[in-house]
Amino acid sequence: MAGPDWADDHPAETARIGANCGLLLTDLAAAAGRRALPTLADACGWHRRIYDGCAVPAASYVGNFRGDPAHPELAEYEVGIGATLPDGLPEKVAVWAADVAGALAGFISGVHAALGLLDAAIPVGSRPATVDELHEVVTLAAEVHGEWARIHPFANGNGRAARVWAAFLALRYGLPVFVTLKPRPADIAYARAAMRSMGRPPDFDGDHREAVAVFAHLLSLSLLP
Repeated sequence: MAGPDWADDHPAETARIGANCGLLLTDLAAAAGRRALPTLADACGWHRRIYDGCAVPAASYVGNFRGDPAHPELAEYEVGIGATLPDGLPEKVAVWAADVAGALAGFISGVHAALGLLDAAIPVGSRPATVDELHEVVTLAAEVHGEWARIHPFANGNGRAARVWAAFLALRYGLPVFVTLKPRPADIAYARAAMRSMGRPPDFDGDHREAVAVFAHLLSLSLLP
């Protein structure tokens, strides 16, 4: 049985979460030059750092994935977003808790494969040198962000964690952090794109195409003088 609902941050935690996100970004920037391959354990660590010192409904929710049998509160924790539709499910539904582990295995395998190609094309310490290289980095950031949102592996904080992935990729290739962690980008197009990255049963397919366009726009804004 799922544990207590965790849909929102407590308002009193806003400043703490913002400070935690700032420290996390500082450390990601410092480590970017090492080009280490990210792991799911890293993502769990990012989540713990975001919520360090914060009150949460259940301690197991922080840094652990939905569907983890080691944590009963998460074993059957399902997530949905938006209005309830005639089939009784929300407009967007995260991957079922029982399928999160498999989805994450495919996710991290895909990330590693993509990084292998980009690392070979963009030397350490360099930025993308061509429009095509820049497009590849932005597209990867948008698709990784979108896949994390589609899977929604944590009980809460998935959007923020998805933006950490985007920041990790931007910093890895010498770009500014163009998708802010806290607060999230205020552009309504960002919220719409993130929503479209999610799916619903039976296939749970998301559409990341709008996210690619939004990320390209946010990067261009971040580069303006």
